[in-house]
Amino acid sequence: MMAKCPVCETEYTPNEVETCSVCGYDLTPYPPIIGGIPSGFLEKEKKRIAAAKRVWKLSRLNSAQLMVSKVQSQLDETTRKIEGFTQSQSQLESQIEAIASQLQSQSQAIASQLQSQSQAIASQSQSLSRIESQIEAIASQSQSQLESQIEAIASQLQSQNEAIASQSQSLSRIESQIEAIASQSQSRLESQIEAIASQLQSQNKAIVSQLQPMVEQVQETPIVSSSSGFDYTELNRLLKSGNWKAADEETAKMMWRVAGKTQAGYLDEDDIKNFPGEDLRIIDGLWVKHSNGHFGFSVQKQIYINCGGKPDGSYPGDTIVYRFADEVGWRVGGSWLSWKDYTFSPGSAKMGHLPAAGRLPGGGGWWLGRTSRCLLSRTDL
Repeated sequence: MMAKCPVCETEYTPNEVETCSVCGYDLTPYPPIIGGIPSGFLEKEKKRIAAAKRVWKLSRLNSAQLMVSKVQSQLDETTRKIEGFTQSQSQLESQIEAIASQLQSQSQAIASQLQSQSQAIASQSQSLSRIESQIEAIASQSQSQLESQIEAIASQLQSQNEAIASQSQSLSRIESQIEAIASQSQSRLESQIEAIASQLQSQNKAIVSQLQPMVEQVQETPIVSSSSGFDYTELNRLLKSGNWKAADEETAKMMWRVAGKTQAGYLDEDDIKNFPGEDLRIIDGLWVKHSNGHFGFSVQKQIYINCGGKPDGSYPGDTIVYRFADEVGWRVGGSWLSWKDYTFSPGSAKMGHLPAAGRLPGGGGWWLGRTSRCLLSRTDL
């Protein structure tokens, strides 16, 4: 027959267990007592059981409160996660709006580029009109020169007209591509834009390449400085023909002449300070133009600044001087090269390698002293 724990009322089998498996109350039966259990002892036992019941109920209440606290904490954590998800959703919507605005700006930029291309083609058409005027002027020349020049120019004009017609067709195709891009997904839009930009760049290069021979047929205008009166046409011719070594020598000679030197010699700090800005810009501009930005005083100045030098005429220290010389290829393996060992080709020379006029024999090596720092501090470079 089953009995119940007097404290928690959990059922158990008498004489098989000593303590309650739930509340831990002592369930050992009283030993047989002759004459029965005293009433005073039974009264104390009842009070002890009542006290144990109160302790049991209190512990159950504390456990329930602890469980409620845990559930409340879990509920608070879930609420915070929901709020975080809501905030993330708001941020995502803002990003989507930003991407949509960016796409609209890119479409407008492409439309602007197309308009610029159309204007460039119109400008090229005007250039063709000027060339036709030159043909009329050639008509007054001798008959023997006229026939060959007209045939060459007529052939080039035909090529130009075909190129312009091809350009118009290409623009029409590009406009169609843009309309197609508008209906495509964002993942393909960027690649389409890059392809269009590359196509436009290639077409521009083709037009420039076709116009170049026609421009070269027109007699070159002498390049004369209005400040000093010196003529730089020969320097332009040498650079244009790719004769870089002779052009470097010509640069040194011209700078000596402009500085008032009657023979090859040193250029001091005052010579550079008083050197006409127009002449300096002409020399630098010709080098930069014909080397496609690979050579020139202004190129050397930027490299000097990148190496840590300051364009204020102050001495930057041996470390920066050597770093600059290594960067432009005037030093190799810690040793300075002589001018005859320089590389006179933009295809294999380092950026800023030329002009090296200051290091020509008799040039005084002014790249290493105050004269070179004065040149690199010129604000008109």
